[in-house]
Amino acid sequence: MKYQIIKEFSFEAAHRLMKNYCGKCANNHGHSYLVKLHLEGKELDEKDMLLDFIETKLLKTWIDETLDHVTILWEEDPMIETLRSFGNKVLVTTKNPTAEHIAELILAKAQELFTNETIQVFCVEINETCTSAAKVYAN
Repeated sequence: MKYQIIKEFSFEAAHRLMKNYCGKCANNHGHSYLVKLHLEGKELDEKDMLLDFIETKLLKTWIDETLDHVTILWEEDPMIETLRSFGNKVLVTTKNPTAEHIAELILAKAQELFTNETIQVFCVEINETCTSAAKVYAN
């Protein structure tokens, strides 16, 4: 058998796309992001759980501290220093801060927190809007 659990998280953040992009998302704007973490494994623990949902709070804490109410910008965005000079929280990324890249960041943290001999991160899905989502799968 294979088991999978899914935990949802949410956060609010702003971003803009600048790297090789000239559409309307080049303007600074915000989203109410919805994240779905998918964990899987073949064995249950002594409580007959893949992982107690309460343990996923580790990722929620990281999301709140790192992504919630920040502006996420590509490392070459000239707006970084301006926002910081006004005391704004900015997360600088090495790629365009697309939904795909934000999902990659969350996936990497989830793998660090949860991957062990019995549990693997299967994927992270992130909804930028109620009609648009990106999903990134672990190897």
